[in-house]
Amino acid sequence: MKMSAGLTLEHLLRRLSVGQRIAIMLALLLLPMAALSVVSLDVLEHQELDFRQSVQESINALLPLATLEHYLERAQVDELEAETDTSAPNFTALTHNIDRSFSTIETTDDGPDLPAGLITQAQRAWRDARPAVQRLVERIRPLRIGDPRLSDALSRKDIQQAIHDVSLARLHLAAVIKARYTHAIALRHRELRWLIWSWVVTLSVATVLIGLFLASILRPIKALETAARRLGAGESGVRVDMRGRDELTEVAERFNEMSENWETTRQALITETAMDPLTGVLNRRGILAALAAALNAHRMRDQGLSVFMMDLDRFKHINDTQGHSAGDRALVWVAGKMRECLRDSDHLGRYGGDEFLAILPGTGASQAQAIAQRMQRAIHDGASTDPSLPLVSIGIATAPDDGWDADTLIGAADAVLYTCKQRGREPEPPS
Repeated sequence: MKMSAGLTLEHLLRRLSVGQRIAIMLALLLLPMAALSVVSLDVLEHQELDFRQSVQESINALLPLATLEHYLERAQVDELEAETDTSAPNFTALTHNIDRSFSTIETTDDGPDLPAGLITQAQRAWRDARPAVQRLVERIRPLRIGDPRLSDALSRKDIQQAIHDVSLARLHLAAVIKARYTHAIALRHRELRWLIWSWVVTLSVATVLIGLFLASILRPIKALETAARRLGAGESGVRVDMRGRDELTEVAERFNEMSENWETTRQALITETAMDPLTGVLNRRGILAALAAALNAHRMRDQGLSVFMMDLDRFKHINDTQGHSAGDRALVWVAGKMRECLRDSDHLGRYGGDEFLAILPGTGASQAQAIAQRMQRAIHDGASTDPSLPLVSIGIATAPDDGWDADTLIGAADAVLYTCKQRGREPEPPS
């Protein structure tokens, strides 16, 4: 069924020219690759942009908390005291930045890449840490570094509590960012796998279709090559069965015409080589080939076979006194009479000059004798009233009595013919 469907599609493709099929093959290969290349570049650029945004968001979210934790740790070890008149760190701005970070998380907490449990824990940690930070901010705001009241305002217990709460909020927020990053990586991997499979499927389909297009081109070429090789080897009846409207179908049709013309010419050459052009019977080569084939066939079946060696009487006189045209007419007439007396399965050939050889397959000595006598009477009756027509003498040889070899049989028949001509025209039975 698959083979039939493939051949049907191949026949449909042959309705297109070779140039059109090549153009379609290129389109099947290049257009999907171009489209996938554009999509791949777009996906990769989108992933790169998302990665940069993710890094920036991570920095924006974690940096305020880390900075706030750092300043609180400095305050814990009294590093806020300085010799200069530098203002205290802007805890209020840091607090507002952290609030914005968590507010951003709250506005996107329904997104598929945000784990809700981690977000809730991070928000709860910041809500727990914010009051302690806010109390520190309110106590630090009216003071300046170098003010002796700063140490009294910042109790170590409050700072430690604020540091603990801020650190806990930072850890939870880092866990949220890590989870978002892990989810984003998994999403990117899925997109990449989708791209890879898209490439694989597209190229596979394109490969199958291109294979069918190539088969529709290469299979006819292979068929033509095989047919040409068979024809070159001398095989007859070679034809290329091809249907379509393309150039290769046209070539196949011309090839079939050429093969048919060649067979006609070859048959004409074979006929011309094996046939005597004057009498229309086999020539010497043709009758000897027929004798060899008949001997092989009858030897295997162990059947008898007889041959007639025939020579025309008074032919030389006709040729000398009436001319070669009369001699040619005499040969044509006597060949026709011989053919009338022989059977359809018998073979008749002009052995040379005015000598004829007949092959009678499956014929014994007595039957061959009867046929020879009938032939002589028919020729005698026709020639008795017309001196321009010849008579005939016949020598008979029969296999296997006289042998299975062609030369032996012809020699035996020729010997009988010689004896027959010496005694008269009555054919001598084979010895």
